[in-house]
Amino acid sequence: MQPSTATEHHKILRRLTGEWRMVSSTGHPDYDPEDAAKRWTETGRMLGDLWVIIESRGPMPDGEPAEMLMTIGYDTALGRYTGTWAGSMMDYLWVYRGWLEDEEQTLVLEADGPDFDTPGKTAVYRDVIRFLPDGTRSFTGSVQQPDGTFREFMTHILAPA
Repeated sequence: MQPSTATEHHKILRRLTGEWRMVSSTGHPDYDPEDAAKRWTETGRMLGDLWVIIESRGPMPDGEPAEMLMTIGYDTALGRYTGTWAGSMMDYLWVYRGWLEDEEQTLVLEADGPDFDTPGKTAVYRDVIRFLPDGTRSFTGSVQQPDGTFREFMTHILAPA
């Protein structure tokens, strides 16, 4: 197997590196980024030139501590972004397929996962990362509805720490 070479698709992943903190959230009632007991933080680093690894830490809405690990890369053979998401609060490994939109300012990551409204069924979820002009970024989670539209259930805004 020949070693892979980073492409323009891989370079956008560098925008996810560094230290970040969540400054607002619709998914966490009473979120206060100034309260260390409630604060979510995120660290992103490159694995070579082809993958970004993102680790997040913070409390769930019930106060229990949680950790999440996300990997994102670009599969040149498939012609799309790919990756995974795992969280300490569940035993399901989410496997992403993704693409860029909005002149490379939006990374859409889609995955099949457990339907939280109907146990035993699966649903299509989207995690959308938007790079905002002020240097922050948003992370929005949504789930596909029976009519094919997507309903947002959380949006976080992250700023460099």
